[in-house]
Amino acid sequence: MIGQAIAERDSEKTIYGQALVKNAKTTQAMEQVIYKGKTQDHVVEVSGDGSLRTLRFGTEERQTCIDLNNPADLQLSYTRWMMSALLLVPETQAFLVCGLGGGAIPHFLHHHFPKSHIDIVEKQAEVIEVSKKYFRLPCHHPLNIINQDAVDFISKPTEKLYDLAFIDLFDAQAMAPPLYVEEFYTGILQCMQPHGIMVINLWNGLDEVYTTACKAINKSCRGQMLEMAVKKRSNSIILAFSGDIPKDRLRAARKNLHHWQQQYQLPFHTYFKRLRRTNKTPRFSLL
Repeated sequence: MIGQAIAERDSEKTIYGQALVKNAKTTQAMEQVIYKGKTQDHVVEVSGDGSLRTLRFGTEERQTCIDLNNPADLQLSYTRWMMSALLLVPETQAFLVCGLGGGAIPHFLHHHFPKSHIDIVEKQAEVIEVSKKYFRLPCHHPLNIINQDAVDFISKPTEKLYDLAFIDLFDAQAMAPPLYVEEFYTGILQCMQPHGIMVINLWNGLDEVYTTACKAINKSCRGQMLEMAVKKRSNSIILAFSGDIPKDRLRAARKNLHHWQQQYQLPFHTYFKRLRRTNKTPRFSLL
């Protein structure tokens, strides 16, 4: 069922890709190409500028950017916004990351949660090798890299339950087809703890495409979701909850924003302000 739905959504890539390329900014002027390869689906290009390493999939759009001197520092703004979910599950024991890229999110999580288990699901073997060789992604316990399609991964029964799942599935010119499918998100949520949160990065540059993905997420979590548009970017971050929206945890996080900002070195006050504005309904009046 998931495969059939994905095939139907795959046709939306063309219009999405055209808009993405049109809006991409050229940031390669000072960069030197270090490596160029190819998967079955797209080009894989690594470029460098000093200690900065950038991964692209054949377009100007950056998939990953990492400072090799400080790999735990998140360089791309949308990845920083995704970390807002950490404030709602501070005692995280197990993470799921779907979509590896150069490994910016795993680098950050491993730095701040060195004892927590991190399962990373990536279908392209070439991308995995590049992340290890050129972006220095650790490949030892508690990081576990799984070379598998995310749809296949969630289709198999698992005894492991995750506290947080980060979903960042993009190819060269589009959001990956599973991001439009309710059953994909349902499968992820079935792998989550009762307090778990699924964090999804979406592209909001085209209303029709973005709305389709949001509707799929909304149905999978029974409407228990929050969204926030990344400032000055065409990304939106969706927080989808295994249970009801945890207003008590949201209030506690707001009261301790200064503490969390110091711990993670991220401007969570900006993210929470956007969270309140984006979800401004009576239902969320306590956020």
